[in-house]
Parts: sequence; structure tokens; C-alpha cells
Amino acid sequence: MRRALVPATSAAVAAMALATLPALATPPAPVARSADDTHGVPQATCFWFGPMGIDDPVTNLAYPEENVHYWGARFRMPAGSTLRLQGRYPHARYMSLNSYGRVEGVEHAAVDALEDTAIHPDRGSVNPYEVGADRYAPHRSYTVRMTEGRASGARNVLDAPTTNAGAVQELIYRVYVPDAPRDIRPRSLARPVLRLADGTQLRGAALCDAINDPQRYFSFQTMPPAVYQGLVNLPGADPATNPSYSPVRWERFFNQPLALSIYRLLTPSADRRLADLALGDIGGYYDNRNVRYAVGPINAAYGKVLVLTGRLPHTPRTGPRVTVMQGGQMRYWSICENGSPVETDGIDCVNDADVSRVLRKGRRYTVVVSRRADRPDNAIRQCQVAWLNWGDRNDIAGRQTGTLLLRNLDAAPSFAHSLQKVGIDDVDVLSRFNTPERDVMGSYQPVGRYTSTRAFERRGCARGQADGRG
Repeated sequence: MRRALVPATSAAVAAMALATLPALATPPAPVARSADDTHGVPQATCFWFGPMGIDDPVTNLAYPEENVHYWGARFRMPAGSTLRLQGRYPHARYMSLNSYGRVEGVEHAAVDALEDTAIHPDRGSVNPYEVGADRYAPHRSYTVRMTEGRASGARNVLDAPTTNAGAVQELIYRVYVPDAPRDIRPRSLARPVLRLADGTQLRGAALCDAINDPQRYFSFQTMPPAVYQGLVNLPGADPATNPSYSPVRWERFFNQPLALSIYRLLTPSADRRLADLALGDIGGYYDNRNVRYAVGPINAAYGKVLVLTGRLPHTPRTGPRVTVMQGGQMRYWSICENGSPVETDGIDCVNDADVSRVLRKGRRYTVVVSRRADRPDNAIRQCQVAWLNWGDRNDIAGRQTGTLLLRNLDAAPSFAHSLQKVGIDDVDVLSRFNTPERDVMGSYQPVGRYTSTRAFERRGCARGQADGRG
């Protein structure tokens, strides 16, 4: 059974929670702007804008990953046209293309996606992301086509849906952990070629003039402050801590409406008729469809130091000294600390490479989350502890809170303990404390317990047996 969105405690609470859905799912109405108005977003080429990420306050939205570089494109394809993207695989851990639109009423959901291993190389080229491939193969070009609808079995085709308002297409290109700066420079981006219905081909400025949307950035609406305050102060919940728990409770992200379930909306008398509002595994917030996420709200009311412990999956090594692509239980793993749903900003991340440096026997890790002022002296690599910056800003309710996001990217089908294995039908509507995530992931799900700076420092600096790099 699925998580219910609202309790049956009162009609007023139900109405308030349901009223939040359009606020979360509907972007602001487009504003007429000049063609060169970029809203402060960096522009890489006339087609691509970005890179977007944590380092730029203008683009630090939608819970970005610190070790990922994002570029976007927003355009309108003429009827009967096809857009080709001609590029070269970057030297990196991972790359992908996702197209976005409205899915079952949820905005900013991925309509279609192509990850690197699903993109076939051009004739005479090599896909360096296949396990065992030469990561530095000199011939590494590919061509992806965007068109409305993807024919069954069609190669290198990305659906460009006309279901978006005004038939605006939104595309995001991601590069995870590039080997070198050259892999994220503007010249590394795929070059677009537009073929019109009459056979005419457009490139460069002519293409951009023909299809670019005047709004040269993404409009992303975060949770309105009034909605956030209403959810935090739901009847029966403790506004000092809602929606966090001690120990940390992780919930797999399936879609935007269902994400509201973290606000302690469930009661033993939850209205089963509202369970159908939990749509499906359709995502949102410009998610990467090759990633599955778990959300863990945190709150310093339980303690100013949070200790995360768990087991790290095997992931491939990459970098300029790694010439052959490796396999693993998943391609990439990370935990990021973010602001509240009102900000959706990224603060700090630790990834598999960071955590692999502090592993103990059995691939066990310890990550401390705290503000800089509260960081224990032994929360350092030499003591086999990784540190994640909580951030110094309070939420709009004046509380020291945060939003942890666990990422599992491209988990191997044979790996039984990934977020990809947690299905929406595994989640019980009526049990607030049912945790199918833990049942599936076992020791690979982080356990988060609160403590104080002094209490953690009393543990000392015991070094365990290292278990190798991830």
C-alpha cells in the first residue's frame, strides 16, 4: 500500500495539505522578457546555459549535487522538425541527457532520459562508459536525436514532448565527476543541428534564433513560505522538530506530492481514499531518472552533531590515471546536505570517493554533520571520519534544520540493497514508522544519530582497519 498524503484528523488539515499540491507542482507564469535576458544565469553557448550548481547562488536550486555539472536548454521545436545533438563523450564518471515536462500533473519531471551507456557511439567511435572500455579512446563521438515520441527500440532518440505549456522543451545535460576542466568547458558541449520539415538544416546562431525560448533559464518554484509554515505547524506535530525524527528517518523520493508525507501527516486513522494521490515513481524537481533518492530531514533540536554510519557500496574509480572503465554495485553514491524546501539549495556533499578514504573494515564509514563552529576535533580524515557541513543559515521558522539527500546512481540490477529496489507499493499507508527503505537496503542505508561536539570528541581517534577505496 502507498503512503497517504493527509490524515483524517480534520477537514481543515486535509484541505490545507491538498491545497499545497498545486503550489508545489505549478511553476510561475512566464514573464515576457527580451531575448538576451538570462536572469543572471550563465550562458555557455547560444543554445546551452550553465553550468548550474552549488557555487552560483543564482543557479543553486532544486537540490544540486556538488560534484555534478549541469547545463540546460529551453527551446521550441517547429512542427515536423528533428533536433540532433552531436557531441563527444566527456572523460568523467557519468553523463546523461534528460528531457522534462509535465507528467501526471507534476511539473519538472523527466519525460525521457538517455544515460551514457544507452547512447550508442557513432561509427568508428567507442563508448568509454562501457565496463572494460578505454576511457581515453580518441574516437568518442555520438549523435542523439530529439523528436516527439520515441519509437520502440529506436537508438539514441530522446522524446521531446509537446505536452509542455506552449510546447516548450527543457533539457538538462549532466556530467558527474569530470576528470579535468576541459571536460566541462563550453567547447565540450554537444552541438545542436535542427532539421526542419522541408529538409533545411540550421546550426549555430541561425538555429538559436529559430528555436530558443525568450526565457533563457528554468523557472523553478520552491515551496511558498506560508505552505512550509503550515506544514511544520500541523495539528498534533511538534513545530520545533517537524518533519525530522531522531534517529533520522529516510524516505525514498517517488514524486513531489508524495514527498509531503515527511511532514508527519499520517495517523492510524489515515483516510484510505486519499492514498491514490500518491501517483507513482515519476519524480520531479528536475530529477535525474538514473538516480534514486532518499530524503532525511534533520534538526539540531535533537543535537548539534549528527553522526551517520553505514556501509558503502562498491563504485568504480575514475580520474586521469584510470584508463579502463570499471564496474561496481552502483556508478555513484553521495549524501548531500541542503536547505529547506523553501530554498532547495545545496550546501555540501560527501561522495563515494570522499568516504572511501575513511572506510573501516567491512566498508563501514562514519560521517559527521555539523556547523563549522560545532565540528568535533576528531571529525577528520586522520581519525577515519568524514565531515559534512550542516550550513549556518536557519530555516524561515528560525530552526537549525537541514535536508539530507542520499543518491544512488545507476545501481546494478544484481545489487539487492539499493534505493532502486525500494518500490512505491512497498510503503504502508497506515504505518508512520514502517521503513521499507531499511528493510531493502539493510546496512547500506545510513543510520543517523544525534550527539554533541564534546560527546563525539570523547570517542577519541581510534583507527580501524581500512577496507580499500570505493
